Amino acid sequence: MQVMKTAVILSTYNAPDRLQPTLVGYAQQAYRDFELIVADDGSTEATLRVIQEVSTQFNLPIKHVWQEDIGFRKCRILNQAMASTHADYLIFSDGDCIPRRDFVAKHVQLARPGCFLSGGYLKLNAKAS
Repeated sequence: MQVMKTAVILSTYNAPDRLQPTLVGYAQQAYRDFELIVADDGSTEATLRVIQEVSTQFNLPIKHVWQEDIGFRKCRILNQAMASTHADYLIFSDGDCIPRRDFVAKHVQLARPGCFLSGGYLKLNAKAS
């Protein structure tokens, strides 16, 4: 099967402390041939600084798609993020979900045209987080 061009789209809003380890998790992926897009529903400059720091530190290109904070508009920013890529296969997650090292590789391995994958997560307690 031909490998599809892949993008990961992360939604976020004013949680740079949670976004940072998530971005590092994507920098550590075993499979690296994917585009990383942060769909930002109006966060402050602190989020932009985290994106820039992780991008520089790990040589990880990150596209930041941002909209003004005028209320909860997560679906709108996700649509803008989708429109910003030419990827054939999109993986959606949240900016506070740290991926396993094989997260993207598993998606690429299991991807099939006309199908979607659904997954879950393990919620950490406050101390572990």
